[in-house]
Amino acid sequence: MKYALLVYSDQSAWEELSDEEKAERRAESMPGWLASFEEIGKADPHWQGRELAEATAAKTVRVRNGETLVTDGPFAETKEQIGGAFFVDLPDLDEAIRIAALIPTARAGSMEIRPIVE
Repeated sequence: MKYALLVYSDQSAWEELSDEEKAERRAESMPGWLASFEEIGKADPHWQGRELAEATAAKTVRVRNGETLVTDGPFAETKEQIGGAFFVDLPDLDEAIRIAALIPTARAGSMEIRPIVE
């Protein structure tokens, strides 16, 4: 079964950090990310994943009554925003849950598991 593992976190604190603080936090978290990438690769050698730019760089597009409306940022009633996604082909939901729990963001934010429609 193919799944999207969506990475959600509160990005507001990140925006307040200096470039040096961001670099330090990335360096501190990198071993956890690399370990999770290795485990994902064992479960699905063809997996893909990408980090997204901050939510403040996003635009939301809607068409209402034939008019295109563009707003800054994502439209969400929550502090957690999507920050990245992994696309994996795994045997079942239990394995997707196991893999999602390995992603460092699962400890501070959340991981959404969504089956991919084929």
